[in-house]
Amino acid sequence: MSRHTTRRRFLHGGVAVGGIALAGCVGGEPEPSAVAGGGEETDDEHEDDESEEYAENYEVWAFDQGTDVGYIYGPDGEGSFELVDEIDIAALEETEDEGNVPHMVDFSSDYEYAAVACTAGARTLVFRTEDRELVGACPTGPGTHFAGFTPDDEYIQVDVIGEGRIKRIDADLENEEFSIVDEIHVREAGPVAERIEEFSLDEDELRPICHDYSNGTSYHTLGPSIDHAGVVVVDYESFEVVEAFAPSEIRANCGTMAHPSEDKLYLTAGAPSNHEETGGVGEWYVVDTQEHRPIDPETGEVVEGEYSHEDVSRDSEGYDAHGFWFTADGDEFWILNRETDDGLVVDPETDEVVDDVPDYGPAPDIMWGSPDGKYKFVTLRGPEPVSGDPHAATGDTPGFSVIDVESREIEEVVQPDEGNPESDFHGIGVRVLD
Repeated sequence: MSRHTTRRRFLHGGVAVGGIALAGCVGGEPEPSAVAGGGEETDDEHEDDESEEYAENYEVWAFDQGTDVGYIYGPDGEGSFELVDEIDIAALEETEDEGNVPHMVDFSSDYEYAAVACTAGARTLVFRTEDRELVGACPTGPGTHFAGFTPDDEYIQVDVIGEGRIKRIDADLENEEFSIVDEIHVREAGPVAERIEEFSLDEDELRPICHDYSNGTSYHTLGPSIDHAGVVVVDYESFEVVEAFAPSEIRANCGTMAHPSEDKLYLTAGAPSNHEETGGVGEWYVVDTQEHRPIDPETGEVVEGEYSHEDVSRDSEGYDAHGFWFTADGDEFWILNRETDDGLVVDPETDEVVDDVPDYGPAPDIMWGSPDGKYKFVTLRGPEPVSGDPHAATGDTPGFSVIDVESREIEEVVQPDEGNPESDFHGIGVRVLD
């Protein structure tokens, strides 16, 4: 999980976009939108106070990868959330009659476009967020896990598990045209190939999982199992691997998130308690993005010389550390453990644990924060999880929990398809309106 962290809080207004034709990797004329409902954006004027500035001026996009439906919720003005739209991905002409599994979502910096990675559909979908219209569909490959806009919105980088590659999509947002223009075969990249014996290949591949951007680079975890962990660092302008961490150094296999200052970046490593080789794992790491070196948890300084993952890992105090997110003001960094349903609150200035979150809900996965700083939204897995180890990812309330940041308590559990055993939520994002 990624992505661009809190920098988007400071963006107001939008950019003009070109025509409405479905463009890019599939081409053709636009089809009628597969959207139910007609939620309207609010026109609330921004206030001087930062929390009021974004109060209820956002949408929560939550994706049910079990049923191929994206649900869009908004604050109802009374402290709860109501459905304002839904996107039936299976009903779109470009994706019908195929399993899609919309796994994760990321927004352009102005929130006008959403990139949705579909693992089973082997594609990256791009939606215009205002009217939920599909404007691009690129065949990025099997196991397309996460697609994230670069900070300048010129490209979308895609972690493709099934091919062991990082794909690069040229994103011409003005003309709504999208095309695959380059790729990195991870195990053949120079800094990796030079020390390939230090990595554990998964069927002759090293598989990228998630990434985030910091100081001109993107950090990509490897996996999905902790047995095949590691990290590669990509210069996203030249699109080449410039650094690599073997699993003996950093065995991250899950999330990535840059500090708002971009001087450091956070990574998670997780495994369920029934993992045959390691048993339960819950770890997180902090990396200096100027020197591309981990930060020592004891001293707070960049590690010098040789080190092992035992030297630089930090305990998440649970099993299967996975999702995380900053609060809107950047004062807190929350981490969750998927199997034990709990997590930590970290001071991102000192990287010290300052509190805990006792309960995210059953089988939590990834999270995103509200721009007014009031809530964390956390996806909850279903009784028949499509992805992840069933021991950690099997839940009974598929949907997402709404957690009050101040009290650390669950305010509400939203279940768009309650009672459907196939429902299984994973991807979630918060779109700021205007």
